[in-house]
Amino acid sequence: MTRKLIFELEEYACPACGAVNDVIVDYERGQVICKSCGVVLKDGIADLGPEWRKPESSRAYSGPIGSSIGDIEFGNVKVADKLKAISLKKFSRPISTPLERVESDVREFLESAKEKLSIPKNVIEETVMLYKKLYDAGYKAPRLESYVAVLYFVLKKHGIAAVTLKKIIEELGIDRSNFISAYMELMSTANKLGIKPPRVDPRVYIPKIVSALGIGDEKSAEVQRIAVDILRYIISVPRIRNGRKPQVLAAAAVFYACYIAGVEVTQKEVAKAADSTEGPVRELLKDLSDVIYVEVTV
Repeated sequence: MTRKLIFELEEYACPACGAVNDVIVDYERGQVICKSCGVVLKDGIADLGPEWRKPESSRAYSGPIGSSIGDIEFGNVKVADKLKAISLKKFSRPISTPLERVESDVREFLESAKEKLSIPKNVIEETVMLYKKLYDAGYKAPRLESYVAVLYFVLKKHGIAAVTLKKIIEELGIDRSNFISAYMELMSTANKLGIKPPRVDPRVYIPKIVSALGIGDEKSAEVQRIAVDILRYIISVPRIRNGRKPQVLAAAAVFYACYIAGVEVTQKEVAKAADSTEGPVRELLKDLSDVIYVEVTV
């Protein structure tokens, strides 16, 4: 059983005999030792390499293990080992400030959330940057809820309708009431910084709602086209639009579109597909019944 030691490019000059880079590596003690006089030149070298059982002739680099200082930089090791060493070097540097510790923590949380929610990388990076700015401005909501609140803010900004609040809460195990408190505090801090709340275009929810209803491909495109036209009208009427969630507006448009296209769905089914409750959708449909007329030709 052998291991490979990876260490940074350095010039080892022995203070005792003056030899330069004439060294050997003690694997058990993790030391770089002058070959000429035996003086320990460096101690505590990290063992980063994986374990394997291969004959010396099949190694990915030439020469005895550890004999060439800076194997990483000269490209004499496997690419995977090189990338691993660079990554470890990046994250092994000491964290000196509270803001750096916060960034490390929020990034670790978001990387975990990324796998569960299939979040794009650019959203993760923007969330980290925004959280740092808010934290520096005094945003001190509970740790996990604050991370999720900022993530949700960025998701809304990018109009990513597939990652709903309900899905976020369920997948990440966040208490809804604590999240709402954290989000309200976020909005307050963002307002002080001049950061405007994201305006979500309700149209981004239409494909998701239609898909969740399980409408066949033949009718799906027709329903979406009609829903977009109806939604355009709904958005143009401030009395109806103001104060309502974008997914509720989209749900009402889809309900009318299904009716026009001859697809039978209930208000409850549409509300569920929009990750909403039936009440807001029913109320909106009631208001729309006074201004939208559907002409049926037999």
